[in-house]
Amino acid sequence: MNSNPGPNVHFPSLSTPVRRTLLALSCAAIGLSLAGCASTPEGEPVHGKDRLLSFLAAKDGRKVAIVGENYHYVFDGDPSVAALLRWDGRTKVTPALLGEFRVARNQSFEGQYVLVAFDADLTPEDRTFLIQTGFAKTEVKYGDRTGPALRYFGTVYGKRYEAVPLKSGDKVDFSRRQYLNYVEQETLSAPFSKAAPSPLVYADDGSMLLGGVPVRVVQGGTDYSCRAGFMGMCFYK
Repeated sequence: MNSNPGPNVHFPSLSTPVRRTLLALSCAAIGLSLAGCASTPEGEPVHGKDRLLSFLAAKDGRKVAIVGENYHYVFDGDPSVAALLRWDGRTKVTPALLGEFRVARNQSFEGQYVLVAFDADLTPEDRTFLIQTGFAKTEVKYGDRTGPALRYFGTVYGKRYEAVPLKSGDKVDFSRRQYLNYVEQETLSAPFSKAAPSPLVYADDGSMLLGGVPVRVVQGGTDYSCRAGFMGMCFYK
């Protein structure tokens, strides 16, 4: 099932590229560009966006959740990322998502990310820790900064769930609106399954749990107080 169910758009007498273009225009015209649109009869991939509200990590490091306005994206914690979240120097690392999350019919997804730390910001101890964590040496250009850096590429595999409302204290204070791009790999062979309820729930005391484990917010900041930003996204004050 698509995130915005509605009538499919049919262009039987047009070529595939023209149908694809008109489909995208029709989605935008009816205000569905932020959350996807119904697929074509041929089952072509559906591209959409989900506004990001928060990044949450279970305190035991086993699960991480990217919280969108429409969906929650939950995946197993990468041991390297879990180590970074516990590291005092984590504000020296700049994270970003790469490309689109690919969502299968059963709501499982795959996505890529990159972590970068400029060599000039690191102490010798920092460099040793990051290399042991899996970072590799490279040259990076970001904004007005160019120079040697340590970089880590990662892939996440997880499940997409139906979103539930978050309390303001559990949201990230982004410097501006941010979106997760996704593509739904729908085909004619089977319909999209409905997303299951999110495993992010509130306990009786008001604390948030992810699969029964307390979580911590990977908190952000504003432009003037941001110590780690990438592509306009601010993660750490």
